[in-house]
Amino acid sequence: MSITSDEVNFLVYRYLQESGFSHSAFTFGIESHISQSNINGTLVPPAALISILQKGLQYVEAEISINEDGTVFDGRPIESLSLIDAVMPDVVQTRQQAFREKLAQQQANAAVAAAAAAAAAAAAATTTAVSQQNTPKNGEATVNGEENGAHAINNHSKPMEIDGDVEIPPNKATVLRGHESEVFICAWNPVSDLLASG
Repeated sequence: MSITSDEVNFLVYRYLQESGFSHSAFTFGIESHISQSNINGTLVPPAALISILQKGLQYVEAEISINEDGTVFDGRPIESLSLIDAVMPDVVQTRQQAFREKLAQQQANAAVAAAAAAAAAAAAATTTAVSQQNTPKNGEATVNGEENGAHAINNHSKPMEIDGDVEIPPNKATVLRGHESEVFICAWNPVSDLLASG
């Protein structure tokens, strides 16, 4: 792949024109000798520079989201990567490292969950074996509470607390006005006594 300065200059020139920067485009075109280049502008699609930048950004995102062995990370690995972040190697490397650590943590959590599931299955098998051993034979009487196998002893001394209705008095509430639709989020800054909502 080869890139010439004339091609880059033409794409920048077209971008300036399409964005409405006619004076800047004129000055840039004169200084970069666009009229002397052999590029047929009618063949270049609109927004070509933006398209190339988006493809480059997607390439960097793909580069971040691929393991060293070539497999793709599951899920959306990164939040939107800005154009400036994409050209900064330390930002890209930091995101790659953070995502690899996140993946390792997820794998460790999955291993712990699998071990817990195996332990639960073993405990269930033990409980089944114990209950089968305690099952009375024909004609044998059962002790009270053992009809359905082993039971856990319920020694709760006080009842569970149940949340009741909470009523806020009108003098303690402030009605926020100015929104034209529903409010889904708010944030409180106790330092400067500000509440932002949206």
